[in-house]
Amino acid sequence: MAKTFKLKVITPERIVFEKDVEKLTATARDGQLTILANHEPLVTALGIDVMRATAGDEEYGAAIIGGILEVGVNEVTILTDTAEMGTEIDEARAMQAHSRAEAEKTQRTDKIETHAAELALARAVARMRAAEMVKARKKLHH
Repeated sequence: MAKTFKLKVITPERIVFEKDVEKLTATARDGQLTILANHEPLVTALGIDVMRATAGDEEYGAAIIGGILEVGVNEVTILTDTAEMGTEIDEARAMQAHSRAEAEKTQRTDKIETHAAELALARAVARMRAAEMVKARKKLHH
């Protein structure tokens, strides 16, 4: 049996995910990282992307909209303002948000407005990717 560690994804409103997992892949601000059991302590800022966690033959995905990842002794905590498990995401709404964000981005000329539109687009892409993970997993099991 593979070694595990406790993973918690926490927002101000709720605990989004809490489970013993074997592997976590997330995107830090300076690149992607993978955490396994007995990882060295670490604190890093997260970017906007999909977090993937593996427990046995199950894979879990969540859209993480920035935040902080902290690795302790066989415990990883992600603190973020916004996180959604792929199973919670309405794919049609995520695609609509993506289309709106794409349109907004092309219409903006001000640097701040362009940056805000790029962030909205990144959030939409992360949500779509997390929802697609769920759909792909269902296809594999059917």
